[in-house]
Amino acid sequence: MVLGHYAAAFIARPHVQRAPFWLLLLCANLAEFLWLLLALLGVEATRPASILDATFINLKVHMTYSHNLIPNLLLGAIVFALVFVFYRSVRLAAWCAFLTCLHVWCDFIVGFQHQILGPDSPGIGLNSYGRFPHLAILIELGFALLCITYYALAQQRRGQPVPRRRLIYLYLAFAIGIGIWFPSATVPMRALLGL
Repeated sequence: MVLGHYAAAFIARPHVQRAPFWLLLLCANLAEFLWLLLALLGVEATRPASILDATFINLKVHMTYSHNLIPNLLLGAIVFALVFVFYRSVRLAAWCAFLTCLHVWCDFIVGFQHQILGPDSPGIGLNSYGRFPHLAILIELGFALLCITYYALAQQRRGQPVPRRRLIYLYLAFAIGIGIWFPSATVPMRALLGL
């Protein structure tokens, strides 16, 4: 998943209303931010090296420390501890840890195949980006729209309905943001931009 991970923060929002929303967004994407840092450091380098030449099908990366199952569970435990220390809320810490781990669990369905512990350990996931990238993007879109719908329904049950205009903007933002990746699933951005 790319943008769909941000939508996961809306699952937690009704249950931790006083939490800073930036914290939920950060936790939902922490594995991605860790991967980007490690990629810049050359630890989890990607091939091709330029995003302009990459497609979902030709992108190769071993996300050993950021996206493999056991390191991700450890990252979730660290997030739980840190959030608990700073906010003194078991509920918020649990939701933040859940969002951190959910990132990789979602990638098992929509994303690249990850391993249990390292490059030589068994792979987990459908490798949908490598096998059926356009369908994977549609699944991600469905996931994001379900997250927003859950958020709206949960807020409605709490007696705090989401304004209709905001809901439309959320649906549109995720639909456009995810849909924009559809062409680059199989065609590099360099070719799409005519560079």
